[in-house]
Amino acid sequence: MKNADVRSDLTVWLDDSPLTPCFEALRLELNRTAYLGLQRFDLQLARYDAGARYVRHRDAFPGGDNRRVTAIVYLNEAWCPEHGGQLRLHVEPPVDVEPVLDRLVVFLSARVEHEVLPSNAERWAVTAWYYG
Repeated sequence: MKNADVRSDLTVWLDDSPLTPCFEALRLELNRTAYLGLQRFDLQLARYDAGARYVRHRDAFPGGDNRRVTAIVYLNEAWCPEHGGQLRLHVEPPVDVEPVLDRLVVFLSARVEHEVLPSNAERWAVTAWYYG
């Protein structure tokens, strides 16, 4: 059971999705260009209602059979800055990413802390976690 103080989105795992071939193509390209040896991935659809957020975290910790790469694609038409819900990447300096339609964000799961800032409108994203 998830803690609503940590994350307040609603999620569902996707066994098959129209986006699966796109995420598979990304896996192959990451392996070809970055030599990551990614073997498989899981997909999750997340909906954030107004007021929802996800506190600062990492998607994996170093070592073991763990997530290596996180890839997020946003499904929000007509997103405006006042809608909030940015993805904050805790890099130097921090970067806020607007969750606009068809935007793709890719980062190393164990290295980049991130959070979803409170959203003022319904917000949708599909996340893939790639494993070695």
